[in-house]
Amino acid sequence: AALINSGMAFGISLGFMASSFFTYTLHKGWQYPFYIFAVPTVLIALLIGLFVRDNSKKHPVAESHPKADMKVLFTKQHILVYVLIFCSLYGFFGMLTWLPYYLQTARGVDAADTGFIASLVPWASIPGAILFGFLSDKIKSKKPLIIFLALAGAVCQFVIPYAHNGSLLIVGLILYGLLGKLALDPVLISFMADITPASMYSRVYGFFNFSGMLSSIFAPYVTGYFADQTGSLEFGFYLSGGLLMLGAFLFLFAGKQTVSVPAFHVPEEKTT
Repeated sequence: AALINSGMAFGISLGFMASSFFTYTLHKGWQYPFYIFAVPTVLIALLIGLFVRDNSKKHPVAESHPKADMKVLFTKQHILVYVLIFCSLYGFFGMLTWLPYYLQTARGVDAADTGFIASLVPWASIPGAILFGFLSDKIKSKKPLIIFLALAGAVCQFVIPYAHNGSLLIVGLILYGLLGKLALDPVLISFMADITPASMYSRVYGFFNFSGMLSSIFAPYVTGYFADQTGSLEFGFYLSGGLLMLGAFLFLFAGKQTVSVPAFHVPEEKTT
């Protein structure tokens, strides 16, 4: 999961840098990067179609794992993970949307340089995600690591608007990359696997992604709304950090990693 997320981080970094380069340095217009990045998107779809094979027929899930009830996906542990991933991605999508604009308008960074500085977050997340993914596979209880990463990400959200000089701001961005959403994701994915029957992985990760992507709807809008009301984007960062701290606090009540599988009825043998 950490390696897959590294591809996402690389794409975000490339998107930030290429977009600012094409738009502000080459003066190609904001539409140009969309045309450029459409090409590899189509190419990767073709490559997946050609080279990725589905082995589900060789390893049928239904035969190897008993069916579980949908309520297994809504235990207290599952719900708290859904809440935490929403809080984590809220800050991430708020930053993804507004960080280049914030750097340009509030910090006076040249428009052509905003892409490079904003890309520090996803670049730093690559070693962070792999490191914490490795640690997650080695430790028995992932709960303390999850809470630590959530609180560390919240602190970094506070540091970014609070920093009064450029160096501290860059440190905050790099630390958020190392400890933030992209580092937390693989650990939460692993935690989900530990508390969910294998036959329901697709469904539980559907709810997991649904909970996280809800934040992509609210975060840009809410941040922009408060920016209009206050005349500053700083409140959006503080709100993101506060939500992440709330998610970490609630996760304290998640309990131990135990797979909740309902009891299955075994029919009695008939006697003659």
